[in-house]
Amino acid sequence: MKVIQEIETRMHPDAIAGFRLVVAEARVTDSILLPERAMTRMLGQVQWILRRVGADGIRLTRAGHLPPAVVAAASAELDWDWSPGVNRESNLLPLAELRGHLRAVGLLRVSKGVLLLTSRGRALAEAPRELWWHLARTIHVSRNPAESDAINLLLVLIARRGFDEAELFTQMLALGLETLGWVAPDGAQLSSHVAMALVAPKWRLLNQLGVFARTPNDYTHWTITPGGAAFARATLQTNVESRDND
Repeated sequence: MKVIQEIETRMHPDAIAGFRLVVAEARVTDSILLPERAMTRMLGQVQWILRRVGADGIRLTRAGHLPPAVVAAASAELDWDWSPGVNRESNLLPLAELRGHLRAVGLLRVSKGVLLLTSRGRALAEAPRELWWHLARTIHVSRNPAESDAINLLLVLIARRGFDEAELFTQMLALGLETLGWVAPDGAQLSSHVAMALVAPKWRLLNQLGVFARTPNDYTHWTITPGGAAFARATLQTNVESRDND
């Protein structure tokens, strides 16, 4: 079933009508008509990493990080919306998270201390449309089911493009997670801060993909780009397996 249908199967009955209204406003069933050129613009960091790994791979440090020269090049050549001029991967969190995500979705692998492209990574590195779709179909991949639900609910709000206040996004996320039965460890309702913590890594990844318009030093507004809305709809059209919270 599609992402939206799967969410509905676990949602509190009283919340379904309102959720369907939001989904209708998000136009999640619209055809994805984003031009390939726009897709390519969204893939700058991703293709940079895949090309940098290339056929020869990159030998990681003893700690398993990218070597300083590669990190320095990434910091100099790309806009990470992060502190510039760093040469340690631990100090460039968006790069570390993106590398980890590309590994999680089957584009990169590590063998004997060397970062390598998978066969899929090689096939998609220079195929922007197919790469874009692969990332859209896998962005919600997580070992944490609460995080997966949170990112899917965030994507509904992104597709809707109804507001840009960050606090409203996180409040809506907390309410949505509550309708799916998620609570804080002590049994209390989820706060907007907890909801944000759940989506923060994927939010940064979406930010690198150009889902949000770049507004330097302003994290109180999340302005959704047309490409970002299309990306969210593409994800929500993905088929997923049914599950529950038990």
